[in-house]
Amino acid sequence: MVSHRSTKGASKARRDHINHEIRNMRSLLPISQEDQERLSYLHSMAAICTYIRKSVLFQVHGVLSTLVTK
Repeated sequence: MVSHRSTKGASKARRDHINHEIRNMRSLLPISQEDQERLSYLHSMAAICTYIRKSVLFQVHGVLSTLVTK
């Protein structure tokens, strides 16, 4: 069995990349900058997932309502 251990530098690089992506997604949320800064990463991810699901749901709802009215 070959063990693939990551280096400390690689782990830090992955963590930095994840943190950067979370900050980018957090900036897209329709909330104030002050509220964005108060969110923990866990709360940010929950809000981001909720926002994405809501937008997808409304897109599907819009498509369905146009199909029903035709």
